[in-house]
Amino acid sequence: MNTKLKVSKVSKIYPGCIANDNVSLDFKSGKIYALLGENGAGKSTLVKILSGVINPDKGQIFLNDKLLKLKSPKDAKNNNIGMVFQHFNLFETLSVFENLSIDSEKNNDQLRILVNNILKKYNFKINLDVPILNLSAGQKQKVEIVRCLIRNPKVLIMDEPTSVLTEQETEDLFFSLKKFSKEGILIIYITHKLKEVLSLCDEVAVMRKGKVVSISRTIDEKLSSLANKMIGESLNKIKKMTSNNLSGEQILRVSRLNFNSEDPYEVNLEDINFTLNKGECLGIAGISGNGQNELFQILSGEILSNSGSIKFRNKEISKLNPKERREYLMAFSPEDRISQAAVPSLKIYENVALNNFKTSNFFERGLFNERKIKDHSKKILSNFSVNTDNVNLTSQFLSGGNLQKLILGRELITSPELLICFNPTWGLDVGAINYIHRTLVKINQQGKSIILISTDNDELLQLSDRISVINKGKLSKIMSAEEVNPEKLGLLMGGGLVD
Repeated sequence: MNTKLKVSKVSKIYPGCIANDNVSLDFKSGKIYALLGENGAGKSTLVKILSGVINPDKGQIFLNDKLLKLKSPKDAKNNNIGMVFQHFNLFETLSVFENLSIDSEKNNDQLRILVNNILKKYNFKINLDVPILNLSAGQKQKVEIVRCLIRNPKVLIMDEPTSVLTEQETEDLFFSLKKFSKEGILIIYITHKLKEVLSLCDEVAVMRKGKVVSISRTIDEKLSSLANKMIGESLNKIKKMTSNNLSGEQILRVSRLNFNSEDPYEVNLEDINFTLNKGECLGIAGISGNGQNELFQILSGEILSNSGSIKFRNKEISKLNPKERREYLMAFSPEDRISQAAVPSLKIYENVALNNFKTSNFFERGLFNERKIKDHSKKILSNFSVNTDNVNLTSQFLSGGNLQKLILGRELITSPELLICFNPTWGLDVGAINYIHRTLVKINQQGKSIILISTDNDELLQLSDRISVINKGKLSKIMSAEEVNPEKLGLLMGGGLVD
C-alpha cells in the first residue's frame, strides 16, 4: 500500500519567534523528500511536530487520509512514524541490544531474532552485545535506524543525519535510505547540505523564516539555485588572498610533540612538527577520529602533551592552561559549540563572561559587573551579525549559526593574534558558513593567524594557505594549498603518500 502524509496549515509560535508559519506539504512513498533551510528556518520544529515531540498551535496532519493526534513520541510510533534525531538518543554505557529493548514490547528472544533479521537484510554489521560507547558515529546511527525499523515504519524522518559521519558512512547511509524508499518507506530528509539534496533526494521543499518558500524536483535544481532559495539572495563568493601576501614572520612553532593517552578511546599523537606564520591560515585535514580533537586540546591547553615544545612568539607555552594562553592573545573555537564552547541554559551575556580576560574588567573586587559584560555582549551581537540584540536571551534559543557567530565573536573581539578553530562550520547552513568563511578571510587580511582543523575538504581548500593531513595521530608534510587537490587530500587522509 502506498503511504501518503499530508501536513496542512501547521503553525508553531514561541515568544518572539514564529517557528512554523502556516506550513502545508504533501509526501508520498516511493520518493525521498528533502526539507532544506538555514538553521532556524523551522524545519526541525516541523519534524518534531511530525514525531510527536512538539505539539503544534494549529494545523492538521494526515496519514493515509487519517487525521493524526500526535501528542507524544509514543503516538507517532504507534502510527508508524519513526525519526532519527541529529543528536542520538542512546545510553552510552548500555549494550546495543539493551538500548533496542528499552521501548520494545517484544520479549528478548523475539526481539533478538527480529533485530538479527534486520541486520542481515540491510547488511548492518553491528555487535548487539557491545556498549554503545564502543561504536562509531555511523554505527550509532544504524542502531537508531534499527530501533525505527523494529516497528515497521511507514514514514522515516532523518534530521541532519550526516553531521557526524565520515564520507564512507554517508555513502552507506544513502545506500540504505534508497533501499528503504524502494521498499515503500516514505523518507523525509532534513538537511542544510545542498550536495546531499541533489545526490539523494527526488523532491525538495525549502523553508525560510518558518515558511515553505519553494517546492521543486531536485532534477530541476542546481547548487546555486538552492542556495539562493535558502537565504533569499545570492551569495558572494569567498576569495582568499594568496600566500604571496604573507609577511613570513613566524608566530608559532610546534616541535616533536607527542601525546600518549591511557584512554583507549583517545588517539595518540606522534612527533607533531609545524610552524605558522603571521597572517597565515594553516589547514589540517583528516577523517574524523584521527587525532584532530587531541591536537586541538593540546594546542588550546585543555590537555598537556607528554613531550615536545609549543612556542608562541618565542615563548614556551606548552605547560600553560587555556586561560593563560588567552592572555598571550590566543583564541579557541572548539568543535562542539554546545558542550565545549557554551552553556545552553545560560543567558547570552553569561556565556560571554565565560571567556574572561584580565583586560575584560568583568569582575571588580571579586564581584560580577553585569553592566560591563552586557555592554560587551551587545557589541559582539552587533559586530558579528548575531540575529538578536537581547543579551538576556537564553543561549539555547539561538540557531546553530547564530550560536557559532556568538562564540567566534566572543573570541575575536579581543583581537587575538592566533585563532585555533576546529570544524567552525560544522552543522551550519550555507548562509552561516559563508559568513564564517568571510570572517576567517578577514582575520588573515588583518595580519592575524589561523589554524583551521576541519573535516570539510572544500572549506580547507578554499581558506588555507598551507595544508597538512593528520592520519592516525601523524601529520603529513605541509604543502602549499595551491599544489593540493581533492584527490591528493583523499589519498593522504586514507593513509597514502604520507611522508
